[in-house]
Amino acid sequence: MASGKALLKTYIKKTHKAEIDKLKSQNKQCKVGIDYENLNHFLIEKTGKDFWKHQMYQYIDQMDEIFNTGNVTLKFMNVPERDNLHDLDATNNNKWISTKAMIKNMTDVRVDLKQASYICRECGAQNMINIADPNQSETVPSFCRNQDCAGTSKSMFLDKDTSIYRNYRLLKLEEPLELRSGGTTREFKAIVLDYLASPFTNMKVGDVVNVTGIFKIEPRKVKGRRDGYEFIIHVHNITPVDDVFEDSRISEEDIAEIISLSKREDIFDLLCNSLAPEVYGYDIIKKGLILQLFEGNRPLNDSFKSGMMDRWTIHVMLIGDPGIGKSQLIQSVHKRSPKNITISGTNTSQAGLTVSTVKDELTGTWTMEAGATVLADTGVLCIDEYDKLSASAQKSLNEPMEQSTVSSAKAGLVQVMSARTSILAGANPKYSKFDPYKLYREQLDIPESNLSRFDLIFVLTDDVDEEKDTLLADALLNKDYIVDESEIMDIDLFKKYITWIKANCFPVLSKDAKILLREFYVDTRKTAMETSDGKPITPRDLKALERLTIARAKCEYRQEATITDAIEAIDIYKEALSGLGLTLATAGELHGIHSENELGAISEMENMIRNKIAIEGNPLSSESLRHLEMECGVLCHKKGINHEGIFDIAYSNVKKTL
Repeated sequence: MASGKALLKTYIKKTHKAEIDKLKSQNKQCKVGIDYENLNHFLIEKTGKDFWKHQMYQYIDQMDEIFNTGNVTLKFMNVPERDNLHDLDATNNNKWISTKAMIKNMTDVRVDLKQASYICRECGAQNMINIADPNQSETVPSFCRNQDCAGTSKSMFLDKDTSIYRNYRLLKLEEPLELRSGGTTREFKAIVLDYLASPFTNMKVGDVVNVTGIFKIEPRKVKGRRDGYEFIIHVHNITPVDDVFEDSRISEEDIAEIISLSKREDIFDLLCNSLAPEVYGYDIIKKGLILQLFEGNRPLNDSFKSGMMDRWTIHVMLIGDPGIGKSQLIQSVHKRSPKNITISGTNTSQAGLTVSTVKDELTGTWTMEAGATVLADTGVLCIDEYDKLSASAQKSLNEPMEQSTVSSAKAGLVQVMSARTSILAGANPKYSKFDPYKLYREQLDIPESNLSRFDLIFVLTDDVDEEKDTLLADALLNKDYIVDESEIMDIDLFKKYITWIKANCFPVLSKDAKILLREFYVDTRKTAMETSDGKPITPRDLKALERLTIARAKCEYRQEATITDAIEAIDIYKEALSGLGLTLATAGELHGIHSENELGAISEMENMIRNKIAIEGNPLSSESLRHLEMECGVLCHKKGINHEGIFDIAYSNVKKTL
């Protein structure tokens, strides 16, 4: 029976020899992927033994020499994950592993010796020494390989020009969020060489990757001195996982159950009832949160790299009085989202949200370390106490919320990271209780530029209502608010349902749905412009409605989003606006748009302020400012608009021109 090495040689010669020769002629670094499934099928057909029984991984490096591949490296592709990163320890030393990991940080491309060329001073012969990895010290030959020469190591010198070099990078790998148990994680150092470490390999901090290679224990060096031992993964191949929702834990039986569930007429109600069943009421809010979990249509290709990318993530904010279930709703989403991170705004910095630059103690170099929005890529980032974030931290979310990226230029490192993350934020009003008779923007410490990026903003208020309070008290005391177990979905099945649907369902808007959304957009803007206090919605609102409509269709595993989906999306959107005291005609206020009356009042106040400055000089006295504010209040009252913020805007505009 042929050995594993001979079988691998035969397979490569049969299926990849022509490709290798073609790539060799291009004289640039590249790789040839040997598909695990195809190779495995070949092995079983020939010998009845699979990839693992033959231990094929131990022969792959020898194939580079046999086929004289040069700059072309041979890599196994699509090897199934057999190991959990969290479980690796000393018993796995020198074993081949195949696992899923997330890149925590990485060095830039470095260079090291691959083959050291030593020239003998006695006879001029070249002596080549292979260097296994970047941690290995150079070994000077003890004697010249020319049999007619008596040269020793003392007569050898390293010829830098004829030596052969390679790229290498050091990575830190840790468990992906969806595989962490109890919120804890472990991190491992990894080394990638040659093509995998070249600039052609597109790896980013925060990427989830499949990793194959040798798990080793090696001496650790700190500042050039040995300091015990450490785990290091010598990477054979590393490939990005294009979609976190390619979850091997979903079995064929699970898929059959998911499809069966999707056909239930009440599946959307079942999903809503399963979200925070312990929280009484808030049906519309739960619908909005379910739509957030399903998102819009993620493109099938990696459009993150193209200029045509359109946001598909859905961002939701919950504004609520303390103690009425806001945090419980957020925690329920946290428990049921396949991939998520939960943080609190009270102890989160801008760097913790986006990206930080740290000096790696192992490498001694500055590296990028992903923050929460990058780590939660393709998942949900739950931020409780959102209003407690600093103003700079809130503004730093503008880019990931709209562009799905995080850009950073720190310590000489410039990088753009993928942050295709849905944001679920919980915020408290300034004075603990939301006042429906005051403007919402006066009650929130959140910049308008940030607030406008949320697709849905719900207000949860603790209104005193005897009938409602009686029903709620009875429900809480008698536990009647908890839905019967037959009416809720198991958390594990809930996650699998979302995971599989997001990976396999990409609805398109029906013609009727497009017409309805178009007419809604046009009519709403027209109505707003026909009134002096109107503030029209923007294209951003239209795209939000499109995402909500598509998400509604995905809940039922439908490949077409119908007019019914669009109507329900509009109803949820209108309900969210009403909680903020806004109507469809004034919804543009969320984007900082001012009505004609407000713009007129601002202009008149600017003239008053300039006239006052011309008489008194700049700066104005506190008494003059108080008098101008009173005049502003009278002016706004005459025009029938709220005076809050009008004077500040006018005064700020004047100061910019001085």
